[in-house]
Amino acid sequence: MKTALFTIVLCLAAHAQDTTAVLEGQITDSSGGVIAGAVVEAVSSRTGYTRAQRTTNTGAFHLPLPIGEYQLRVNAPGFAQYVRTGIGLSVGQTARLDVQLRVAKEKDVVNVTADAPLADTGSTVIGNVVTTRELVDLPLNGRNFTQLGLLQPGAAPLTAGLAEAGGSLRAGQAYAVDGQRPESNNYLLDGVSNVNRVDGGYALKTPVDAIQEFRILTETAPPEYGGTAGATTTVVTRSGGNEFHGALYEFLRNDALDARNFFDPLALVRSPTTRNEVSCSKGTWV
Repeated sequence: MKTALFTIVLCLAAHAQDTTAVLEGQITDSSGGVIAGAVVEAVSSRTGYTRAQRTTNTGAFHLPLPIGEYQLRVNAPGFAQYVRTGIGLSVGQTARLDVQLRVAKEKDVVNVTADAPLADTGSTVIGNVVTTRELVDLPLNGRNFTQLGLLQPGAAPLTAGLAEAGGSLRAGQAYAVDGQRPESNNYLLDGVSNVNRVDGGYALKTPVDAIQEFRILTETAPPEYGGTAGATTTVVTRSGGNEFHGALYEFLRNDALDARNFFDPLALVRSPTTRNEVSCSKGTWV
């Protein structure tokens, strides 16, 4: 009995660490009738990962997928093949895409290019996703990705008084959300807890080059994100792809580029500052 209970707890914990997205919908014909047994196939445009499923008796499909961009193919006997490209899925998203097939002519294929993101109609989660492009293109002081969390509605930086009063106990905290205490936030890295239990902030500051995207869940988060009263920040690192890429950067900050403190007229020299950080990485990131 104890073994079975322990196994159930582990399964629930594993579900809470899920970092995938879901693509679901219903396949119908031009008259609105459901099409059972249609083959629905999602193919990753970056890695070639493929997942297929047959629709149920109600024409429904439900595909859990790693985050990224996909091409959706739908095939059913007597109907033209349906192909849609440019389907972007974000972490924790439940996107719905209903497809209507038309009667096939000879070698008939319906190609659709997505020009707008799919609505997340499968959940009531309120949150914002920060993508790789925003991480790379927007300026960051010290290459700290959590600064972009302040773009989320309801997120506020720590006040100077709060940070000073907290001292080292607030050193790793990034922001307060919706009036909750900063130490009430939860941080996940690829589904694993990334919380510093000393100050309640993040334990590992992930380099921005290694992050694919991150999402801050502010309100009405699913129960698997429970345990804290504040927001949950879910960070997903980059995975491999079919193209070879690398990264090289140098973060430089020293007093050679600084001016004398304008508010300290008695200072004869500039405040000494030296910081130099160099990183070189290679891999199949895309």
